[in-house]
Amino acid sequence: MPCKPVNAPESVVKNADKLFKPASYDIRAYVGEPGNFFGEKAVFTPDAAVIAGVLMGGLTFTLRSGAKIALKDGDTCVIGYDNGPTSKTLAASFAEGLAETGVNVYIIGVSGSGQVYQNQNQLGAQAHVQITRSHVEVTTNGAKFGIGMQGIHTYLLKQMNEALKTNAPVRFGCAKGKISDKTDEGYSVYFDKMVKTYKAYFAGKNTSKIAVNLFGGTGCKYGELFRAVLGDDVLLLGGDLDVNSGAALADPTRKEMIERVAGFTEALENGYRIHSFDLDADRGSVTSGADALKTGVSGHYLGDALAYILADYKLKKCVPELLKKLSLKGVSAENTAKIKDIAETILIDARYTSGVKSYVESLGGKTLFHTKGHSLWKETITANMAEMASLAGYDDIPSFVASTGYRDYQIEASLHFFTTDVEDGMPRDDAVENIFVLEQIFAESGIRDLNAYFASVPSRFITKEIRTTSVSNEAKEHITNEIVRVIRNTFGGRSDFETVEFDGQIRADWADGFIMYGMSNTSPKLTFMAEGTTEEIRNNALRFLLALHNHFKVKYGDSEPMDLAENDFFVKEAGYNLPEPDKVTMNDPEVSAFLADFGII
Repeated sequence: MPCKPVNAPESVVKNADKLFKPASYDIRAYVGEPGNFFGEKAVFTPDAAVIAGVLMGGLTFTLRSGAKIALKDGDTCVIGYDNGPTSKTLAASFAEGLAETGVNVYIIGVSGSGQVYQNQNQLGAQAHVQITRSHVEVTTNGAKFGIGMQGIHTYLLKQMNEALKTNAPVRFGCAKGKISDKTDEGYSVYFDKMVKTYKAYFAGKNTSKIAVNLFGGTGCKYGELFRAVLGDDVLLLGGDLDVNSGAALADPTRKEMIERVAGFTEALENGYRIHSFDLDADRGSVTSGADALKTGVSGHYLGDALAYILADYKLKKCVPELLKKLSLKGVSAENTAKIKDIAETILIDARYTSGVKSYVESLGGKTLFHTKGHSLWKETITANMAEMASLAGYDDIPSFVASTGYRDYQIEASLHFFTTDVEDGMPRDDAVENIFVLEQIFAESGIRDLNAYFASVPSRFITKEIRTTSVSNEAKEHITNEIVRVIRNTFGGRSDFETVEFDGQIRADWADGFIMYGMSNTSPKLTFMAEGTTEEIRNNALRFLLALHNHFKVKYGDSEPMDLAENDFFVKEAGYNLPEPDKVTMNDPEVSAFLADFGII
């Protein structure tokens, strides 16, 4: 097969570091302003999408294990996209680039990420691409893509970056690949599988208080599916919301965005449990309780809250059932013990409340801190499923799943909820399917009232994940590196602290709380959290972080103020008493009190 240099336009080469970022999990870059998309300052343009397709289809990627992965002439890639104004154009351009390398492309139209992932198998393809900005402003767009079950992220994006900058030779097809419209077929096979898997379970069950917030995104495509599985009583909200106008973002983590959905507050007042997801439907939250959207009130449940329920379900139901089936199969005691150890491990996001860790351990389970990133979590879950299959004497994961019926459930704080598939056993963060999964788990666990359930599990005083804009990605990285260094040098190696570092971020835990500081891998934002067994401990820890944050922002010329729109608790919650977070310094008495508690002067 012919190889020749990439020969990308100079406008694309100059943006290599913005397109293929080695610290990122996907492409996420500026596409221009409404009325001037793909203008002179745009980064992710149709030309850039073509080159991304050429690199994806024409490079041989080297995994950390040393193994090689690559597409070849005649392979097929599924491409879906969200309903943003630039997504269809970028998808078509990405398809053109893939076709240049001899890869065939199935375009499946506006689709949730979960459908894209599942259609890869259902349509007999070898790769997938989802064009989406996910939950950020319309001025940004991106791409999540992978070959087989391997997502192209971080160090693999670096390989694309280097190939682009060096004009490296890549494989081009002997003939151009064929681009086909599979919109109807892709939806049909996905729809049929969801109905086959879940409809019978919900038949005859009372689903009249379940609601789905379509949030104006790709979820709008699946209204018929929700009714087919959950029944005609299911309430659908957000179908008319325009998330491309700038009036709202489809971000299931943010109460201030969710409350803009017509009928949402009224549904809560009428006793509905509401599932929301983002633009491409790969992350989902659950909201319950009449006052759930009020600042400082519980009832809007994110990843670390749902982790309690998933741990309960796995450790009390899934693992015992798996062990029983392994016993009937005659798996050795030694191998069964190893499988049990894997299945009882709950992956812990460093942004979780520490209550999850203590709760899992109280149930007899194990916890393991995992670096953030949806592609990385899927890799770990897949490796665990493969190891359990091998230990149980099966040739592959699908055979293990078919025999045992075992499914794994893990969730990131960011709301990527990974459920392994009932057929191939692969983990997917499909927020559409996971509504059915969660409702089944709630029912089988006897959870009728989420607020009552969470009142019964360990809780602490914890901030949300504070996200605030930095003046640039470069300043963001400098500030983060400095603060990570300070926290490491201050608390690392102490017997009363446990520190963990992940992707340039750091978390330090002690008996009564934790602090975490880091940065977003997809946008110029700084992130941090604090927790305590009391409000005073949390608040003093938060002030310490703010003092560091403000100090190093000044050092690196970052004058961007705290984003009080996204972090309105500073102003609205009296429990913090912090209306001016930008003015906190190391001289504040609360900061001194925090350090003095650990003998640090």
